[in-house]
Amino acid sequence: MLGTVAAADVANDNATLTTSDVATVDNSDVMVTSETPNAENSIADSQTETSEKNVNVKVDYQYADDAKVVTPDFYIFSNGTEIKFNRSLNSKNEFTLKFNDSILNNEYNITAMTSGYNSESKVITSTDKTVTFKLTATEAYKLGRDVTIAADKALNFNGADDVLVVTSAGVARLNNKTTEEAIEGILNYGSSKIAYTDILMLRDSAVDPIDFAFIVKQGKDLKVVVYENASTKYSYLGTISKDMTKQQWNDYLNALSGKNAWSFASLANGWAAGVSREVLQEAAFHGHICEGTLGGYSIVQALLKYYPPVQETSMGGGSPGDITSYKILGVPGGSDDDAAMFFLDATVGKIGYVGIDTTATGATENMIGFIRWFSNDKTGDLIIMTFDSNKTKADFTKETGINPDDGSLEELQYDTWWINKINKSPEDLVTFLYEFTGLNEEQYYYLMGTASDVVQDEDHSIEAIDSHGLDMEYILSLNLPKAKRTTTTANVGSLSDVQMKNIGVKAANKGRELFEQELGIDIFKDDMDFAVFTSAGYVYLEGQETVLVRDGLYETLGKSLYSKDMLQYHQALWKPLWFAFIMRNPNSDDVYAAYLRYNPDGTFFVGDLNGSKVVNIGIDTLNDSEKLAEIQKTFMPDGNWFSIQTIANAWKSNPNFDQIMSFLYHNHVCPGVQPGFFITDYVQKNYPLNENQSYTYIASSTYCKDDSLTYILGISPGMGTFIVQKLPNSETESTYVEGGTDEGVLVVWDDVKKVGKAAIITFKWPVIDTSMYSTSEAKRATQIQAFIDMHKGNKNDKVVEDLVVKASEEKYINEEQFNLLKSGSGDLNTMTFIKSLPALTEEEVMAQNAANQNTTDESNNNQNDTNTNNDNQQNNNNQPNNNQQNTNNNRPTSNTNRYSNPRSSTSSSPNTVSVGTTAQATAALAEDTEKSEDNKDSQEETPESSESPEPSSGKAYEVSQNTPTNNNSMNILYFAGSLILVGGLAGYGFLRYRKH
Repeated sequence: MLGTVAAADVANDNATLTTSDVATVDNSDVMVTSETPNAENSIADSQTETSEKNVNVKVDYQYADDAKVVTPDFYIFSNGTEIKFNRSLNSKNEFTLKFNDSILNNEYNITAMTSGYNSESKVITSTDKTVTFKLTATEAYKLGRDVTIAADKALNFNGADDVLVVTSAGVARLNNKTTEEAIEGILNYGSSKIAYTDILMLRDSAVDPIDFAFIVKQGKDLKVVVYENASTKYSYLGTISKDMTKQQWNDYLNALSGKNAWSFASLANGWAAGVSREVLQEAAFHGHICEGTLGGYSIVQALLKYYPPVQETSMGGGSPGDITSYKILGVPGGSDDDAAMFFLDATVGKIGYVGIDTTATGATENMIGFIRWFSNDKTGDLIIMTFDSNKTKADFTKETGINPDDGSLEELQYDTWWINKINKSPEDLVTFLYEFTGLNEEQYYYLMGTASDVVQDEDHSIEAIDSHGLDMEYILSLNLPKAKRTTTTANVGSLSDVQMKNIGVKAANKGRELFEQELGIDIFKDDMDFAVFTSAGYVYLEGQETVLVRDGLYETLGKSLYSKDMLQYHQALWKPLWFAFIMRNPNSDDVYAAYLRYNPDGTFFVGDLNGSKVVNIGIDTLNDSEKLAEIQKTFMPDGNWFSIQTIANAWKSNPNFDQIMSFLYHNHVCPGVQPGFFITDYVQKNYPLNENQSYTYIASSTYCKDDSLTYILGISPGMGTFIVQKLPNSETESTYVEGGTDEGVLVVWDDVKKVGKAAIITFKWPVIDTSMYSTSEAKRATQIQAFIDMHKGNKNDKVVEDLVVKASEEKYINEEQFNLLKSGSGDLNTMTFIKSLPALTEEEVMAQNAANQNTTDESNNNQNDTNTNNDNQQNNNNQPNNNQQNTNNNRPTSNTNRYSNPRSSTSSSPNTVSVGTTAQATAALAEDTEKSEDNKDSQEETPESSESPEPSSGKAYEVSQNTPTNNNSMNILYFAGSLILVGGLAGYGFLRYRKH
């Protein structure tokens, strides 16, 4: 690199020493400094004669073989000023650094660095001698490298057909530092045999153990070696195949002390069976492969075929990135919920998901509702789907003679069987229970909830209301007309794995070429201040997954997620395949970007702004409204400008790895995602988990921070540990912290004692001065920078008043109360329910449990074992009876208040239009939205509508509620038709923390 360094926020971090002694620092926060001479002793550049200078440098590594696979980066500073330089490679670890400087100056501070190693700085006073650096590995890198060396000795990678690695390293911490560099150590050692995309990182929290599983496949054999708790001594070495005996399975389970036994086994066997790489990626996020994971993917495939996305809409509030094409109504506890959110990019933090336990209304864990909302006509489709677990299990038992419910090994065999079946006919495992259209605005907000009143027109509004989720009693009472399916057909692409990987190679070379042509910069492999951002791995290209594109990027540029310079954006499946190449600069707010989109014909669209193909997208650009408008028209025209620039400007400041992962999952950075980091830190410090305990969180104030909670607190709807019931603002205004918001209820549940500790979590926004900027983009970037500094413990002079996180109303609860919380708290909401509970000790609740159990036992002894449930099936009258879903007719009596429509300020209802999914209807929608977009662009955003909250308001964290709606391009329809042909997957959902 030409002496660049990301240093906007690292002045207070560990800086390298500017002495002749060797000093090492954590390269995640490197800042090179040197003493600056007094002004009277300095000579102005314009008066100084310069000459070309050459410095020969040699870099040795603690692991000598790394010289063959990594390229070091360098910084040169003199008198506190960065020196621009070029470099040439003399041998595998020797370089010549060439630069122009004053002939009178001979003192330079040179730093050598590479990912996974502690940076080293040396001050030289002569350019005539070779400077030798001896880089030492970080603790995390050493761990990853050493377990890989040990695993290779145990398994012989070179003798294997393929190698897979599954690990909890990453967000999990070692000596209070994230451990992504452990995975970098795995890659550098195993680069000849372990592909970049054959490493799966589990979504774990900072306090989870650091485990590794290395799996080799040779023919039909599947063998694993497992290392637990950051140890280089293995816990288990042996078979992990679904064909193992029960004794071998028990030996495997008994050898492992941690929670990841099923994660390793299910992912390994899914990989061996040829499951989609996209599904492997989602399964690592969820924690394992299971029926629900696979079933959720199959549901998404069928949904996209018959009800493709048409328009991205917002629930109001939030940032410009908080838009989704579907709103999901789920029942937490079914793993399919995580899959649907993941593949559709309709997350809790984007307010794209609502999920409470609505089984009392007739819903089941395997049911998912999807709302496709048309904001212009204020009407929507409501599609309710499931997968037929009972039928599939019966087919498996008939074919194999194995009962999948007999144990974990049988479930492993069942899931693998499913993969093989579903690759051929995914639709056979999916049932459309109900297909409705004509959902009006009041009904929409009754299901999804709204924190504030929704103004329909001058005379009509919908009052703020709790979300009710998949309330089947309410939904079926509406008597909505049947929706019309849209069937699309298209040919699936035929690119081979090699061709798909080569797209990444071509993109990398094109990005490097653009920076050389536009800025005269040679981009070396492993440059630490050059990154590639991409949608590859999440999106499809003509019905084909694009995961292997990442391998091409990695092999060409040396970029990886684990060195924090290949940032893989969470995107919906039908989005375009794009690449943004980003360069940051030292002591500067400048961020340079080039943008490419891959076209199905094999060409690249190259972003252009008035003839420039590399554009500064830093804070100065963000504060230029005219330039911003042009950028989104010609430079990044695919609707992803907000996502790219927010993460790029955050990446400039080198945020922590757990923050980056949250940003990527949320798909952008905004002030709203930040509270999740501070709430997680508070929870893990004040409510640490003991044996048999787990977190459950019931969200009441839902916005972007719920995505960071999902990613780093280790909770999710699919695991049954993240319940989402949006409440009106009036219900979440805190009485515990002035100006704060009661965000939700945390429950630390003990599954053995059947007792939970519940507490209301309150967050108060900091006050951040953004008055120096005029646009919402620049103000937002200023807030984000302040949050990053606060999380890293750095001082930021724009923070006027600090944030507050506090827990209140601590109550011990029993299982009945816990279940009531998860189902929406009956006639009360979450907050009022917790406040209404008596303050009992843990012992008192346990005594109540014992008394209740005695009463239950006596009652059971006096009753016959009679099943009083009515198993009759109920189907939509507009639907054919698919004979595949049971709904309980024996529902509780409807509560008038619970199932009433949202109240309107007048007695009239808004006019609604039933929108079908014909081509004509879609075209009309697109036209209406374009008109809406034109009107939006003409409205200038005022500073008052930015995200900097006033001291008296805990909620003014985001831009105005007039969030844009985007139409998806016609490649969505092509994608929807082709996706179903590539093979889908479905499965059985059980919790990550399952006891085997």
